[in-house]
Amino acid sequence: MRNDLLKLNRRYLAATLLAIISTGLQAQQTSKPRLVISIAINRMTSESIEDYCNDLESDGIRQLIEYGKVYTSAKMPFAPADIASAITTIYTGTTPYYNGIANAQWLDRNSLRTVSCVDDNKYRGIGSSDGGSATNVLSSMIGDELKAKSENRGMVYSIASNREAAILSACHSANCAFWINDKTRSWSTSTYYPEGLPNWLPNIEKKENTSTLSDNNYLIANAAISCIANYSLGKDDDSDILALTFDVADKLSSYKELDKDISRIIKMAKSAVGEEHLLIVTTGTGLYPERNIDYEQLRIPNGKYYINRSAKLLELYLNAIYGQGKYVEGCLNNQIYLNTKLAEQKRIELRELFTRSQSFLLESSGVSDVFTRHGLQTASSDMLMAMRNSFNSNTGGDLIVFTQPGWTLVNEEVKQEIKTHIASAVFPIIIWGAGTKAERIDIPVSAEQISPTISKAIRIRAPNACMAIPLR
Repeated sequence: MRNDLLKLNRRYLAATLLAIISTGLQAQQTSKPRLVISIAINRMTSESIEDYCNDLESDGIRQLIEYGKVYTSAKMPFAPADIASAITTIYTGTTPYYNGIANAQWLDRNSLRTVSCVDDNKYRGIGSSDGGSATNVLSSMIGDELKAKSENRGMVYSIASNREAAILSACHSANCAFWINDKTRSWSTSTYYPEGLPNWLPNIEKKENTSTLSDNNYLIANAAISCIANYSLGKDDDSDILALTFDVADKLSSYKELDKDISRIIKMAKSAVGEEHLLIVTTGTGLYPERNIDYEQLRIPNGKYYINRSAKLLELYLNAIYGQGKYVEGCLNNQIYLNTKLAEQKRIELRELFTRSQSFLLESSGVSDVFTRHGLQTASSDMLMAMRNSFNSNTGGDLIVFTQPGWTLVNEEVKQEIKTHIASAVFPIIIWGAGTKAERIDIPVSAEQISPTISKAIRIRAPNACMAIPLR
């Protein structure tokens, strides 16, 4: 009897110890990461990754794909996208209609000049660059929520090759954002951030036989490695975020160069904080790689729609109807800005002005759709709601023009060419590290889901305009 009790006690003790160990391991695996490295690769597509992955080394992008959770079919929830609107969507978890950044540039209604989405005269540039801020981002961002939850202990840095991507991938309350001034080939930041340019930022030197794109990626990787080391990112229980933006061309050589840079970052970060404390989230921007397709030779319908010429013709048309006046203030991107103050002075009902202008533009060759600002603001149908995602009423025009497939919208005055009918490119979202199990998921997902996914991982609230659910 006594022996039976001893055996039973031993079994109970063994089961208890096993449960304790199991619980400890589970807690360790589900602990929040100390360092999140968020990597946006501009113009990366799922198609290119499938084509080039097997030719890459095993410790860079390929490592992330083979040992991470890969969502193969992600898209931006609006089109057309540019680098500014795409990056802001990733870090706010919502569309331009709510986050405020529909384009990298827009027409300022007061000055009628083209301005950058990050322009801010209150803050000067440091390092031979314009300054700027994230003031025009109307919602909170991942980094802001981290700062709020950690009472400013969590650190947030961003590094990119251009000013817009750097500022928009940081947050309103980021420690600092760094970018490369292409004219002077030097590192830059803004007095908007509490920290200036540190002396450890690597010097910018041209590598032999490499493109500017490859050079910039190399420099961003160097700066990222130095940032992790010099700011001791990921060294305590408060999560830190390092946001990086790279560019890639649709060539194996370009992916191989970038692969080396990402490999260096992974090795350094793993050494600094340990794989169990490191989370790397890699994604695209929904932009297609630049390709010169000869539509004429392929006999695909195509053409050029000159929006600046249409704006001048619209001006003549409105003068004929309403009398002398400057009714069209300007145009930029795929949008035309009307003089609503003049319309009010002349007691012209705005909805009538918009509708007449819309009807006139729809008669132009190459135009598929024209939407009015009022129509998008009061959208109820699924199609209009989808169009509304790419628009923001604070900075957008009054008439939004979409061209036919294959047609290019051209603005000769600002030397701009865009394709408005192209939907978001399909790109992967790759989540690696911090106990993430390898998995391939082919169901369609949205870039809006990246922000709440990171927020959930580091146990903070998702940005305040985010309505998307985390990736599962």
